[in-house]
Amino acid sequence: MEKILILLLVALSVAYAAPGPRGIIINLENGELCMNSAQCKSNCCQHSSALGLARCTSMASENSECSAKTLYGIYYKCPCERGLTCEGDKTIVGSITNTNFGICHDAGRSKQ
Repeated sequence: MEKILILLLVALSVAYAAPGPRGIIINLENGELCMNSAQCKSNCCQHSSALGLARCTSMASENSECSAKTLYGIYYKCPCERGLTCEGDKTIVGSITNTNFGICHDAGRSKQ
């Protein structure tokens, strides 16, 4: 029951926070509230705690903390920008518990 109330509250927050007809559900700018990464232009919906509101944010840059994958569509750490790889925990347990953090590295430089 609590999860349904939290989901409803987040959905209402997202709808209320949208500045106009554009970006209510998809193509959200960085800083706008989101419920899934697919809604964001940056493809990263991030929150800092399980009960915190999630917001669209930029992908992780080189040498920044990152998440390799998420099963839920919301990250604690965003995945790497294009051309970078997230080197770290890639286990299924890490994906389920959302603790699969690593560091973004340039794949081309690490091979040289």
